[in-house]
Amino acid sequence: MKLEKIITLANAHVKIQFSAMERSLRATGCNLPIWVIPFNDDKFDLPDNSFWWEEDQLIEWAKENNIFEMCRKYQCFFTQNYQYVDSDIIFIRNPEEVLKNYEGFISSCTHWNNPDHTYNAQTKQYFKSKSTIWQNSIFNAGQFACDKALYTLERLKETSSGTFKKTLLDKINIYKDQVAINLLVSLSNVKVTNLTLPPTNMQSTWAGDYVESNFEELYWKDEDHKPYIIHWAGVPKFLKLPVNKYFTKFLTPREYKEWLDYIAKEEQQNKNISLRNFKIKIHRFKKALESV
Repeated sequence: MKLEKIITLANAHVKIQFSAMERSLRATGCNLPIWVIPFNDDKFDLPDNSFWWEEDQLIEWAKENNIFEMCRKYQCFFTQNYQYVDSDIIFIRNPEEVLKNYEGFISSCTHWNNPDHTYNAQTKQYFKSKSTIWQNSIFNAGQFACDKALYTLERLKETSSGTFKKTLLDKINIYKDQVAINLLVSLSNVKVTNLTLPPTNMQSTWAGDYVESNFEELYWKDEDHKPYIIHWAGVPKFLKLPVNKYFTKFLTPREYKEWLDYIAKEEQQNKNISLRNFKIKIHRFKKALESV
């Protein structure tokens, strides 16, 4: 695959994460343009060689069908030779070099090991009808690359209104983009290659797998098997993981302070939610005892 661009999804809320992602990419020596899909109208000033990329007809169709903003990353399916990453990703190797010998649709996550949240009842039956090892083609919708356009807007509309209308339109805001994108990629019949599986056997790209202080010595001795991105998908931002240094080193002192303030608020919110859930459970338990 000859990469031509990096694609991401962002708004002002994730500006700090976007900035770290962009700087990490440049630090690998990759100077490809970054196409930024706006999550909503809350934009910010982009650095050099980055620009906002909007497909007005797709956005209009999504709004007409009440499809939430994460699905704007469908735009990726209209182009080719790209690496898509969510904003909570850091590059640690040049994606141009890593992907140059691969073709088709490329993933690098370990969702095959835990495919939860990548399917619903309907799509799981479909995946199982295609293969007994369907998990090999499951991927995290926050990181993927492809050398070909998989859909036109019209074909996307037709597919979404067909057999899987419940998943792709009617209940998309329940099943979310990850279920939809896994399904759409499978329906396109593109070959899916996951770099964390044989024969490549790349080490995990998920930040949550690196909790040891000496994780580099343990897992990254071999440069060829070292991940080229680290993704914090689903990892609470306030967790003090050793791998977080790969993110924070790309922040300015002011950004770092803002980030610490941000994650402190997130941690407090998490504690409040946990306490509220605990109180709800206690209340239900008491009610159950009273009814005995």
